[in-house]
Amino acid sequence: MSRLGICVRVRTAFIGVVAALQANCAALMPAPIPLRTVEYPSAQQPAKCLFVLLPGRGDPAERFHDQGFVEDLQHSGRSIDIRAADVTIGYYMKGTVLDRLEADVIAPAKARGYQEIWLMGPSMGGLGSLLYSHAHSAEITGVLAIAPFLGDKDVIEEIAAAGGLKQWQAPPRADAMSPDNYQRELWRWLQAVTRGREPAPAIFLGYGTSDRLSRADSLLADALPASHVLLTTGGHEWPAWRRVLASFLQSPEFATHCR
Repeated sequence: MSRLGICVRVRTAFIGVVAALQANCAALMPAPIPLRTVEYPSAQQPAKCLFVLLPGRGDPAERFHDQGFVEDLQHSGRSIDIRAADVTIGYYMKGTVLDRLEADVIAPAKARGYQEIWLMGPSMGGLGSLLYSHAHSAEITGVLAIAPFLGDKDVIEEIAAAGGLKQWQAPPRADAMSPDNYQRELWRWLQAVTRGREPAPAIFLGYGTSDRLSRADSLLADALPASHVLLTTGGHEWPAWRRVLASFLQSPEFATHCR
């Protein structure tokens, strides 16, 4: 056998091993159907708005209650139902996160007749909120992405090297997202949205100035209206994220919503 033939066989075997490992990893990351959610209804029914909360990696849906997010939303003086979704990393790994959110959360919410539907989440939950808004922009009123994961280092460095999102040469629009293109397609959409070229819900972004994802998040912040960017002290942690929520609830941009 030629040296080239040996290399091809080795590479093919390696790809097979990687694929098997990925499949095994996905199997170890459950994504139950239907998606489990925890509801916190408003004291005054029917509520005008629904806030859908998507957790970060490793956090259950109940973490929002434990960290005071539910209390802050309920005590904001607004007409808000809350639904925390147990969106584990398994849904992302298996590519079912958008389908499950649509079938198990958003479609029932639309049937109940909410005037507004908002998505909110930190880290992985911030990413999920933006991904869903990309796919279903007409269904969502607004997004509060808190310290969202926005891509791997190579993508972030590419955008930064171009001088930021405004100067970045985005790829052509992708008809469908895949594990290979979802990061650049998300950034392409964000660029189009901030230029007013594609529809989107209102996007609010908040993060701590010491957050480990602040370099990537600042690239998006620079392209958003200043009133939609909520900065606080702290890192990639719940206390900082709760301060972002407090700033959002007190912001003039949100003042007329959910009343």
